[in-house]
Amino acid sequence: MRILVVGPGGVGGYLAAKFYECNKDITVLARDENSLNNGLKVIDVDKEIVAYPKTLLKGVYDVVFVTTKYYDLDSAIEKIKPYINSQTRVVPILNGLAHFEKFKDLDAKILKACIYILSNKEGGVIRKKTPLFYLCVENDDKIKQAFSGCELKIKYSDEIEKDIWKKYLFISTFATIQSFYQKPTGWVLENRLDEVEKFIDEVIRIAKIEGIDLSGEKEKVLKQAKNIPYESKMSMQIDFENANKTEVESITGYLAKKSEFIDKFYKELNAKDNR
Repeated sequence: MRILVVGPGGVGGYLAAKFYECNKDITVLARDENSLNNGLKVIDVDKEIVAYPKTLLKGVYDVVFVTTKYYDLDSAIEKIKPYINSQTRVVPILNGLAHFEKFKDLDAKILKACIYILSNKEGGVIRKKTPLFYLCVENDDKIKQAFSGCELKIKYSDEIEKDIWKKYLFISTFATIQSFYQKPTGWVLENRLDEVEKFIDEVIRIAKIEGIDLSGEKEKVLKQAKNIPYESKMSMQIDFENANKTEVESITGYLAKKSEFIDKFYKELNAKDNR
């Protein structure tokens, strides 16, 4: 079982380190190959991992996890084409829904997925901020083999579309509103709860139009947000703070086309993103 992780950031780097830890044949494709010369360092909640995955791509991979940001996706897809075939499982793990369209013409089996993890890359080190790790991935025997023997919480889902919308409900709400105000999760809950609830209601409404029933999810999302550290920041918020490219188009733009309320946030954030 040969595994490739594309994009060793907060999500991909953590996955790659965990695969290395459970003795998988793991290769990592990074923008800068030299960035991994001293290994891949992960500071987890209760321990530190230093992994040494392969960095030279060679042959065809059984499973490819694509964990880049949306704005790097076209380049990443071009880079993996020589290393996949019709038997390869390609697993995009990105925020939102818009990215799946980009994979439709690949000569591989695409498995949809979403992940719950609070992990960022800071100064070349991946820091996982809370114990939370939960990966939902489309049910498939080869993906089960990839994770066999690894101590990770995985759901092999037969309702992956709904699982993805559940994650999207959370990330779109808090990534958008926190980026808009440039404030952490706790502040947003204390000071903008009315907007948070309205945003959640709008996403639930849009999901229903698209055939996904998220009734009953609102309280779960609010509870989840209250259970993470007060100062937590979404990755999109951090990108705005650092004047980097952001995923506002894929996270907020998809919904803005369907909601006047969300469009107000999107227009201002998109203007900042294009300055």
